[in-house]
Amino acid sequence: MSLAPTGAKTGDLARLNDRRPFESPVGLMLIVPGWPQFSWGQHQRAWVLVGSFVVALLVGLWTWGTWLGWGFFAFAFVTHVTSATDVLRQSSFPIYPGRTALLLVTGALALVFYLPAVSVLSMIARPGFGPDETGNGFLVNCWAYSRGDAPREGQWIWMKLPVSGEQRAGRVVAVAGQEVEWTGRRWRVDGKEWPLHIPLQLAAWPQTCRFKVHSSQVLVEPDDYGARAPNLGSLVLVSSDRIIGRAWAHFYPVWDRHLL
Repeated sequence: MSLAPTGAKTGDLARLNDRRPFESPVGLMLIVPGWPQFSWGQHQRAWVLVGSFVVALLVGLWTWGTWLGWGFFAFAFVTHVTSATDVLRQSSFPIYPGRTALLLVTGALALVFYLPAVSVLSMIARPGFGPDETGNGFLVNCWAYSRGDAPREGQWIWMKLPVSGEQRAGRVVAVAGQEVEWTGRRWRVDGKEWPLHIPLQLAAWPQTCRFKVHSSQVLVEPDDYGARAPNLGSLVLVSSDRIIGRAWAHFYPVWDRHLL
């Protein structure tokens, strides 16, 4: 009785036997969706897994900070778990402990890869949204000033506004020790003209003024783009304990994404 199907060659059968999952070492291939399936010649299954994972991951990063982004990240995680459990199912012989494998794979991937990745992203690219009327979203690096570094002139920061405590982005106009002057028509920082982001907010300021920024504060121009009635005034003095991090990208609306 022949073991090979009709028309099959002995060499082809040997190659198929070499690819039997339960006789093939998996190792680190388990952590890459679709890789073991490719090595076993299961190309269709592999492309479905790796394609779904990569697309979900890319769309999740693109929509980071929104409910849609979390949904795609969850789909990428489910695809990763599906790929890993499929590898364990095919490589287990003769018995596959399905429930145990699912729990172990889900827990291991979540603890080793996904939770650390999400934690790091939440610190270096924390989503911050301004008031609903502005419709602006920023990515914030919460580690930027954690080691005693201070904001520099021209940087964008994410802060809690004095009194109200509302969180909003703003551009640093002057830092500690710098002299600020309003001439009645324009701002000057250490004698140099400083063009404001939203110059129409100057109506509430006196004709002239001059002051020096305190050592524990920075002078900030809050972001009010899109607001129907800006009411924050032109500039705000913000103490260091109210600075959450550095806003390094404008990511929402999506058609106006750019680095700051």
